[in-house]
Amino acid sequence: MLEHDPLKRFAGIYKPYDESVRTVCRQCTVGCGLLAYLKDGKIVDIQGDENDRVGRGRLCARGIAFHQCLDHPERIGRLLRRDSVNESFQPENDWDKSLDLLAERLRKIKTRYGPRSLAIGCDPEAGLDFFIGAMRFGRLWGTAEVYHPLYATRGISTGPKPVLPSAPRCTDWGRSACILLVEADLATTHPVAFGHLLDAREKGAEIIALDSRFTPTMSKADVTHIIRPESGNRFGMALMKAMLEEDAQALESAQTRFDRFEQWKASFESLAYEELETMTGLEAGKVKELARHLAAKKPVTVITGKRPSGRQNSDIWRTVTQACNRDGMQGGGWYPLDGGLPPFRPFSDIDEAAEVPQGPENPVRALISSGNWFHDHMPSMREIAKDAELAIHFGAFANETMNLAHVVIPATLWAEREAPVFTNDREIRWANRILEPAPHHRTGLDFWTSLAQRMADELHGEWKTYFPWKTEDGVADPRSFYGWLLDQSPYTGGCALERIIENDGQEPFFWPVDPAAWATGTGKIEAFVPPSELAPLFKTEDRELFPLICQTTRIISRSGNADNFRALIRDLEDAETVHIHPETAGALGIETGDRVLIHAPGETIEASAWLTRRVPRSLIWSARRLGSNLALICKKGQPREEASRILKEFLR
Repeated sequence: MLEHDPLKRFAGIYKPYDESVRTVCRQCTVGCGLLAYLKDGKIVDIQGDENDRVGRGRLCARGIAFHQCLDHPERIGRLLRRDSVNESFQPENDWDKSLDLLAERLRKIKTRYGPRSLAIGCDPEAGLDFFIGAMRFGRLWGTAEVYHPLYATRGISTGPKPVLPSAPRCTDWGRSACILLVEADLATTHPVAFGHLLDAREKGAEIIALDSRFTPTMSKADVTHIIRPESGNRFGMALMKAMLEEDAQALESAQTRFDRFEQWKASFESLAYEELETMTGLEAGKVKELARHLAAKKPVTVITGKRPSGRQNSDIWRTVTQACNRDGMQGGGWYPLDGGLPPFRPFSDIDEAAEVPQGPENPVRALISSGNWFHDHMPSMREIAKDAELAIHFGAFANETMNLAHVVIPATLWAEREAPVFTNDREIRWANRILEPAPHHRTGLDFWTSLAQRMADELHGEWKTYFPWKTEDGVADPRSFYGWLLDQSPYTGGCALERIIENDGQEPFFWPVDPAAWATGTGKIEAFVPPSELAPLFKTEDRELFPLICQTTRIISRSGNADNFRALIRDLEDAETVHIHPETAGALGIETGDRVLIHAPGETIEASAWLTRRVPRSLIWSARRLGSNLALICKKGQPREEASRILKEFLR
């Protein structure tokens, strides 16, 4: 039985302590209130905050165990340097001298290859300050090659649009008559939010879940459907098409709310059910049945997981929920997981109109990355990193990205820095620092500020304009930075940082999306228009070589590999196991426990087979990330050609 009550501990502390810190857990984007108890500068206990309206005193395994890696013996404690990736790292004790040498190496690369020879990868684990700092450093340096998994290059303001003001909060799910989950396994990835889902079900909400494999969340749903991997947003298009045909109220609502209604309606009429069926694996009759079902169950909340929320065409869900729900109806709307970050304007105080041309004028020769960027987000950069003259890693623990680095900057973990937290509910909460960082650990903002200062001559002395948040003692001031950041966006400008800090979570602050910002000149909302031609999810030639779809989901850890060093949760995520359907495994002669090889474009990994009907025949699943969504699997020692032939015949 999957219940949320075991996540609740007895309130109160029974251990001796001399200090307590009220803060917000930053292991995911739910934003649970947390109480940390310290004695002699060490954490002795962690409790959920009983007065927190989201967590309600509950914490998941990640929230309980985060402190185990803070003083772990394998944590990076010094700046590390080496001339070649074939050499061992040497620790450096002088931060200033090391940064001077690093700046000099970057200066030479820029002189030799030009400014766009530098690329920067930003892992969310490094913090929002690392990403904003990277973009401003990139603009100052002259490169547009700054990447983030949720946002395009050139600026956070070009990222996905936020949800509408009417979007539900997890505490409002109990008002919903129906909750549709699309590729969202809350029971696994967001257990505390899953508790709110179960509460909503007890209050009468019907739960419908669609995913590419059978998940723990689906075991609690009233209706379940298996769809093809990566096809969640395509299903949204099919659902909108069916709603226009099957739900008269949705048609009337769309006509009232959406701009250029007739052209928009025609765009869905031109979509072919047959093409959508092929892409989603869900026949048109089932989609129409769901559309009729949703019409009778209002208000409707749609919860999308990280995959559909971060992919193209995710705006379809904002359009679907606007058509589903009537004006003034509480408890309905689109709730994208990990989608609560407002659009900022990181260049508004400088020349925001100036565009840096895309594409390096010369091949990338220098890389700066955080977390486990090459493994978790951009595997295509691995080969570039191998040939780079300088690769800089900003992180707390050793990982695959660090193995390709020449310089390693020891990073703070979230418990060692104060920052605003932007939750899934669009709430802004201030998270207090629990512990002071060690002298050699740095925040992302401090790293970029220090590097920009040392590049002053090369950057025409303008570094203070781009990084004005440095204090007299030589470190960056996070409160000044975050106060500036909130003021730059029309979505958060009304949330004064001082009020959020002083409030200490007593009164919720939600970033105030201006409804007028979503309206066109007619006062209506611009609805999602499907592309005239739907691109295939996978290239045909790749499917010929790699006939299986490979899906990877981090069960416990997020990114950066810090969770691998937490004893309490390390064993909950077995990255060495791959899930295979018994019939697929039988065709290849694979049994549970056999060692198998997973081949993907450009890489091969070894794993242990686990036969389960939770995955469909054409899918394999692992907690370990591959650089591709396509794969070929075979028993160790079996020729690839033989396995490929068997699979293509089996899946035909």
